[in-house]
Amino acid sequence: MVFENRVHAGNLLTAEISKLKLDLKNVTVCAIPRGGVAVGAAVSQNLVVPLAALVIKKLGAPTNPELAIGAVASHGEPVLDRWLIADLGVTSDFVKKEVRTKRKEAALREKFLGVALVRSEFEGKVVVVVDDGLATGQTAKAAARILRQNKASRLILAVPCASPSTIDFLKDDYDQIICLGVDPNLEAVGQYYRDFRPVDDEEAKELLQRN
Repeated sequence: MVFENRVHAGNLLTAEISKLKLDLKNVTVCAIPRGGVAVGAAVSQNLVVPLAALVIKKLGAPTNPELAIGAVASHGEPVLDRWLIADLGVTSDFVKKEVRTKRKEAALREKFLGVALVRSEFEGKVVVVVDDGLATGQTAKAAARILRQNKASRLILAVPCASPSTIDFLKDDYDQIICLGVDPNLEAVGQYYRDFRPVDDEEAKELLQRN
């Protein structure tokens, strides 16, 4: 399955979420910036429910910052891939430093976007976590942990694409997972979009303010 753009993916996700017959008065869409905000905004608008954002930063490996060894938000416990950390020989000092750095980056992005982790946004709510696709799943796992800490009553993950192994990695973190395209050959999320232009902070901020 190939999506025209993130809005198209959000519209298709809305159709699947609607089948769950949720009480929309108790639903919040929680988007993962930045690409996830464009998808989440479409879902939020279609369902006419609130849109929140949860800033998660990946923790990069020492020699390859693009390789995620975990993820963290501005506060709360980080999610760490301990097997990968051990396999790469990453030191605890590096992990601690990376967590501190990425926490600061998450806090700065929250400030710019005008969002914050507020328990009342999620407590007792059915929270639909939306991203534009899953690569490692570390970000989605961190989001689930933080939302559980903030007392969400039910967590639903809704994404356009992911690999079977990533879905399996997250199955215990969410009450339900909706994925439009589960592909064992997934190499990069962008391969499932005709238009996968980056969503910058300004655009994400505008989408959040509009909702």
